[in-house]
Amino acid sequence: VAVAVGFLSGAAMFGAISFVPLFAQGGLGATATQAGTLLTPLMLSWVLMSIVGGRLMLRTGYRPLVLIGLTIMPAGFFVLSTFGRGTPLRALIPVLAAIGAGLGLVMLTLLIAVQHSVVRERLGIATSLNQFSRSLGGAVGVAIMGTMLSAGLAAAAGAGAGAIDPGAVIDPVTRADLDPEQLLRLEGALVESLQGVFRVSGALAVIALLVALTLPRDTHNAPAAEASEGERMVMAEMTTIDPEHEPCCGEEET
Repeated sequence: VAVAVGFLSGAAMFGAISFVPLFAQGGLGATATQAGTLLTPLMLSWVLMSIVGGRLMLRTGYRPLVLIGLTIMPAGFFVLSTFGRGTPLRALIPVLAAIGAGLGLVMLTLLIAVQHSVVRERLGIATSLNQFSRSLGGAVGVAIMGTMLSAGLAAAAGAGAGAIDPGAVIDPVTRADLDPEQLLRLEGALVESLQGVFRVSGALAVIALLVALTLPRDTHNAPAAEASEGERMVMAEMTTIDPEHEPCCGEEET
């Protein structure tokens, strides 16, 4: 279940990271610096909620946190898909922060849960498989969304579809050479196509939520000793430690 959720969440996540700057530059007229800065609230909220989620998991279990995160993510993507050319850049900040918060609750929580579910000898296998599924989902998701973007631009352009290039809409030199009517048409086509991309990201997050509903219920109420062990697992995810102090996943230490 964690591998499937990681695959779907990775596809949705890389959809946001890859196409939000393009949306800001091509649709909202932002500079390259402004477009890149928009990802800062997403990353900061991701890191913050990873820390918070890692602590809360010791008390609430992993399942509620994963479900909450996968509820926030699609909501953020669907709100993002409603934004158009007249949307101010500052309106994207809380939406991207919400998406980052959802990712933070899901990614690290699932990883720690997977690490707790295996014996120490298989800890590396479980961790790498979880990370690989996320990366693979991102690669597949970006490929599908990129194809959708190209098809959307082609459909919006009609017979002259081949002339539309997203780079032409974000390049300041090219924009300056276009007449206002042509630039308006290109921006409208790009925004409409990217709205479809964000809807696909939201749909992938919804599917991930449905898959996550099959996660086993965590009825584990950890005593103090096991909670301490859980904290060591969280620390192991965040840092590099030597084998002597490596957490043992509940096995007896020798």
